[in-house]
Order: sequence, then structure tokens, then C-alpha cells
Amino acid sequence: MKNKNYKLRAFIFNPITVAIYAIGCYYLCSLAQDGGIAQKAPIILIIFLSLFVWVGWGFYWYIWKTNKNQSTSPRSIRRSKFLFLFSVNSFLLITLASGISLYQSGTNSQGRLAFVIQDYLQSSDVQFVHNNVYEDGLNGLLEDLETKYDLPEELYVSNQVELTFNKKGDITTLYSFLYGLNEDGETESFLIDYDSSKSDELSVTLNGNVNPTFEKTMRLQPLLDAMENLPIKETVKDWDEETLGIYYAGSRSWGYNTEGILYFDEKGDTFPIETAFNEIIGYTISVYTPNNNTITPVRFVDYSPTVSPAQIGDVPTDQNMNDNETYFLTEKTGYQLFVVDAALGSRFYTLNKTTDGGNTWDVVNSDPFVGQLGVSSGITFMDENLGFIGLSRSGGSYADLYLTTDGGVTFEPVELPIIEVPLTDSEKYAPFDFPEMPYKESDSLFIQVNQGQDGDYNGGSKALYQSKDNGKTWAFVGEV
Repeated sequence: MKNKNYKLRAFIFNPITVAIYAIGCYYLCSLAQDGGIAQKAPIILIIFLSLFVWVGWGFYWYIWKTNKNQSTSPRSIRRSKFLFLFSVNSFLLITLASGISLYQSGTNSQGRLAFVIQDYLQSSDVQFVHNNVYEDGLNGLLEDLETKYDLPEELYVSNQVELTFNKKGDITTLYSFLYGLNEDGETESFLIDYDSSKSDELSVTLNGNVNPTFEKTMRLQPLLDAMENLPIKETVKDWDEETLGIYYAGSRSWGYNTEGILYFDEKGDTFPIETAFNEIIGYTISVYTPNNNTITPVRFVDYSPTVSPAQIGDVPTDQNMNDNETYFLTEKTGYQLFVVDAALGSRFYTLNKTTDGGNTWDVVNSDPFVGQLGVSSGITFMDENLGFIGLSRSGGSYADLYLTTDGGVTFEPVELPIIEVPLTDSEKYAPFDFPEMPYKESDSLFIQVNQGQDGDYNGGSKALYQSKDNGKTWAFVGEV
């Protein structure tokens, strides 16, 4: 019986069988590495199905058809044993090599299989219920996403939010790439794709390849707030188009072009501008017709971060108006770094405040930069007490940041931890020396520090800092 078993094994595991198995493994590994399922899958299926049939037929033939009393010569037994052992060892080597190849194709983005596995593990569908821009705005989108995911408290737009909708307000297509920091301080991203003609579910891919800059100008929240109040339905009611679109890419500059521009406030009230004497810049929600370029898009621009209603359409009366940095905390309350003297490319400023939308200004601090000369690099206030101002020095090579906790009456320099990088094998230098204006996320303040006009380290990267005590102390988060 033992001799017969060797003949059975040699019959099933013979060199020809192993060669066919090797061809099947080759095509399987090629499919995992390069793809091409339409061409390779039929070959793989035929090969392995044939091997399965061959093994089944071999057992059937030897068990039920072969004469059980048939004698076998010692030479035949030795040959059968040799063929069996040779074939089994070859089979194991081919299986091991194929397993290694499949593993490599499925890890670290080295092959098509890795992307298939990643897509399976990190992609899912979410039922899109709140899909009407008139009724749900875009908060409904987040509401649906939160049925499956714990979203970061503050989300940023990596590229744009782009959607189309019909006259009833139902969203027909949507695309966006969002990211933010989770509770553990780790970056999470969400690639969202939707097409109502294909599915009633959102396709969501987690943790794709995103560049997390955390730019304040790319926050998602301004879009969510605006969509709750803007008159989208009234804007498009007279447009004779079935497909309408909305586009958002954070804060954008429109220069001095007023065509299609409508400023809006936090209540959704809008007003046009006929002549721009200041650069038009702010969070912009564009409403347009994707299939008809003869209709001028309406661009809703949030004026509140940079300009007040009192400034819109007013002719500047001061020759240094373009040098004055202005920030409005509310519609009425604003702050301005006002140029009172200039020499050799530098400026001397006072800090002024308005409580009537810019009609009148009062001097709060006659020397906010504590005797230093330069060119202002920004101004921002978190509330009526906490604020920051910046002073650019040496032609924009570096800048200093100043903090106030009493509404601008006094300022003190902000000390940021110095981050050094290698200059040579034995020398280091600190490339991050031009702080931008801080911004608030949840209970923390964040600031990005770039390299100024003379910086070229690592493609112009920036350093990100975080403060949990309203700007008194800062900790380095990472390079962005």
C-alpha cells in the first residue's frame, strides 16, 4: 500500500504539474504587482481550476480504477519516490517565492495589491441623507459622516470643496479632501466623493496622501457657517440651468475685480461693491453654472477678517493707507496699525481702535512695537483683550511677534523655542524666523513660522507651534 501511495503522489505531483503551478503563480504575482485583472484573471482561473481537477481525477483513478493487487517493481518505486520528492520540494520553493512576492506587492505601496488592500481597509460608504443645500447646508454632510467617524473638531480643506446640485437643491456630485487633528494630535484625512447617478452613498477614503499645512485660510468652518445663511436658492432661481455648482477653496484674493462680488456678513446679509479701493480678499463661496459660462458666477466674499463695511467704496484719504494693517474683530470693533512716520523703508506705528465700524479711530498705544522700526507683518485679535501684532525687519528677512492681553494698551515680545537644523556637518542654524499671525483651534492657539525672504530650507517649509495658555508659552509641534 505504501508503494502504491508513492506512485499516486508521483502521479499527482510530477514535474509537469509543478511547471503548470509555477506558471499560475507567476501570473498571480504579476497581477498583484502590476494589475491587469481582465487579462490575467482568466489565465489564473483556468490554471488553478485545471490543477484542482487533475488532483481530483488522480485520486479517483488510483483509488477506484487501479488494480489493488498490482505489483510494483523496486525500480519503479524508487523512480516514483524521487519524482515525488523533487516535485514537492519544487512546489514548496515556488510557493515560498510566490508568497514573498505577494507580501511585497501588498505592503508599503510596492504593488497594485497594496492599493487594493488599502482601499478595502480605509474606504467605506456612508449613507448621504442630508443632501439638500437649501435645507441642510453642508452641516448635513458632516452630520452624516459623524454616523461612522469621529471627525476632528477643526477641519481644513486640502484642495477645494466642489459640488453640483439641481434646482430643488439636491446635491448631485460632491468632491472634497478634508483633514484635521484628532484627540491624540494625529493628522486624519477624509477623501470624499459622491455621484448621485451611481450611488446614494458617500465614498470616503481615510488617511490618504495629504499635505497638512493647517493654513487658517483653508478652514472648512467658514463655508459651513456661510451655507447656513447665504441666499443660495434666491441667487439661482432665475438661472435657466438644471445643473448648478458651488466651489470653495478657502480665503482667496480677487484683486480689485468687482465683477460678481457680493460681500456678506455673519448673518448672511449681502451687499455689492462697485469700486474697490482695497484688495478684495476673504473666504469665498462661488455659485456658478458648470455647463454655461455665459452666466457670471456670484462670489460671496466674507469681508469680516480684513475689511469693514465702512471701508467699502470709501476713497482713502491718507497717503499711507496701503501701509496700514487693519483687523476687525466684529462689524463695529476693529484695530489698526497706523503709520505716523517713515524713514529708510521702515515705519513707525500707533495702534488705533474703532468701535463704530471705522468711522472714528482712537489711539490705544502710541508705540506698540516698543521703539522698534520696521514694516508691520500682520495684526489679529482673538477677543477685545488678547491680540498679536508682527513687525518685519531687514527687508522681510525676519520678523518679531508681539502679544497684548489688555486690548493693546501694552505689548511684549513673544518668545518661540528656537529650532535648529544642520547647515554643515559641524554647524547648525535656525531657519524659522518669520512668524505669521496666530489662530485659534479649540482651546489652543497655533502659529506657523516661515523663513522670511531669505529662507530656502527644505523647500520653504514652516514650523508649527502650539500654545495652551493664550500665547504666553509655546511648544514646537512639527515642521509643515
